[in-house]
Amino acid sequence: MTRTPQLRTRLAIAGLLLIATTVAAGVWSVVAFRRVSAVVSDTVTANQRITDTTSTLSQALEREDDAVVLVLNNSAAGRRELAAQRAAVDNALEQVIRQLETPGVTTRLCADIDAYEQAVDELLAMAQEPNARTRYHEHVNPLLVRAVGTTDDISDAHFRSSQQVAEWAGQQSTRSMQIVAAISIGALLLLMLNVLHFARVVMKPIGEMTRAVEEIRRGDFSSRVTVYRDDELGRLGGGLNKMADELAEFKRTNIGEVIAAKDTLQATLEALPDAVLVIGNDRKVSATNPRAVEALGPDSEQKLEELPVRAAVEDVLQSRAAPDATVDLAKAIELDVGGRKRRLLPRVVPIAGERGVVLVLSDVTELARLDEMRLELVAVASHELRTPLTTMRMTLSMLQEHATSYVARDRELVTTAMMGVEQLSVLVDEFLDLTRIEAGELRLQMTRVSVREIVDRATKAIGPACEQARVSLDIKYGELPSTITGDHARLAMVVSNLLSNALKYTQPGDRIRVTASATTDTATIVVEDSGPGVPAEFRERVFERFFRVEHMQESALSSAGAGIGLYIARQVIEAHGGTIRCSGSPLGGAQFTVTIPVDSTID
Repeated sequence: MTRTPQLRTRLAIAGLLLIATTVAAGVWSVVAFRRVSAVVSDTVTANQRITDTTSTLSQALEREDDAVVLVLNNSAAGRRELAAQRAAVDNALEQVIRQLETPGVTTRLCADIDAYEQAVDELLAMAQEPNARTRYHEHVNPLLVRAVGTTDDISDAHFRSSQQVAEWAGQQSTRSMQIVAAISIGALLLLMLNVLHFARVVMKPIGEMTRAVEEIRRGDFSSRVTVYRDDELGRLGGGLNKMADELAEFKRTNIGEVIAAKDTLQATLEALPDAVLVIGNDRKVSATNPRAVEALGPDSEQKLEELPVRAAVEDVLQSRAAPDATVDLAKAIELDVGGRKRRLLPRVVPIAGERGVVLVLSDVTELARLDEMRLELVAVASHELRTPLTTMRMTLSMLQEHATSYVARDRELVTTAMMGVEQLSVLVDEFLDLTRIEAGELRLQMTRVSVREIVDRATKAIGPACEQARVSLDIKYGELPSTITGDHARLAMVVSNLLSNALKYTQPGDRIRVTASATTDTATIVVEDSGPGVPAEFRERVFERFFRVEHMQESALSSAGAGIGLYIARQVIEAHGGTIRCSGSPLGGAQFTVTIPVDSTID
């Protein structure tokens, strides 16, 4: 293959040729029209001057002839006027002679004027003779007419010269336009030749490469392009051929591995116990496993449109962020699988590279059934414990009435037993509230209650325990409304629970701070401690049912509890239309903030 000029070199040459022809046409036009303009301008200016001076000379001769007539009429001023006009004639004649470039014309003009003036002088010498006027008309005036005619001939000759220059300028303009048109036609032909040339040497290879790329895109790696020249397009075509060779080789050597990987993936999907669906960005299901077909049927896309999980899939497709991985059995959906009701918990995972999402439907039927059985057990146990607890409370109360007759050791045992019964009673009430909440049967007894009274009673109840644990209890009140609308018993239970939790995790010598304040619309109660606090990742999960931080991390500090107090607290506060949240405290521990509307309309 012979070495050919680079494509950019040929493009540059073609461009330079077009520029050169355009510049040549422009330069020729400028030079030609400037030359014509200069000649026309000079000719017009010269002819205008000649016309003006000859006109002045003609007028001076006629005025001189008028002065001659005055002298013949014996006018006193005639000879003075004749002298003045003759001087004007001499001056005008001098201007004409200086501007004319043809000696023969000037000689004839001077001879005619001299003959006229000589005849005038002879006439004036015999001005008193009777035939003076006759001599004037027969001899002098014809000489004047001849001199004036000579000046007119000079003016006419220059006018004809102007006409000749105008004709020459027209011929020059026509010739220049013909030359410029010829150059322009040549440039146009050159442009057309370049277009045709580049259409052949550029567009044809590009068309072949476009066809080859499309065939390679469809998987036909045998497609090749013809390399015509060793230029940029030739090297591009050679690179495309090499790429096709490498792709064909890759396909030949790796197709087996790809197929094996696909078979392995398909086998993995089929082995999974959960229903798995792969959903693309076009919202179409691209792959499923047998469990998904069993759960949703052959038309999985139509079935998904009818399930609430579709909204979660759409959210992940748009945000590309994985949803919270916390297992919440309440989000499980019920489907008829194989003629049996099953509960499936959906989980949506985005695919890397924004290629869609994977929807996993885990069968949590047994877990949900165990959870329901646990709640039923809690409810039954709570109801069954109420009667013996009431009996024990009454018995201990009667024993306390006669405690003054007991020895100190017996009184301490009765008091300790009474405190245990009270704690067990509170725990049973919490379990009963939990079952009511799960059953959606929590009812609030809404009345006008005092925030200060609720906080006072809760702090007074926990005061002895704080003293015994050597934990200081600080109480601060801000501006508070006289009353708010709420359930007194359950709000008191919430505050007591927060204080009990704070005491559990506060070491001797540290402190707990309670702050109550209000705005126009809300009342706020803040309980904070100087204990170890709640890690940021668990501050929302502490409100989950049966959740305890100790279960999630290794800690030397542990305390008793069922993990339902904060769950019930959140349900109670949200039932009032308020909020409860956990955050870090300035004291170094945990801070729980309860916000309740001042006037709640919730029944």
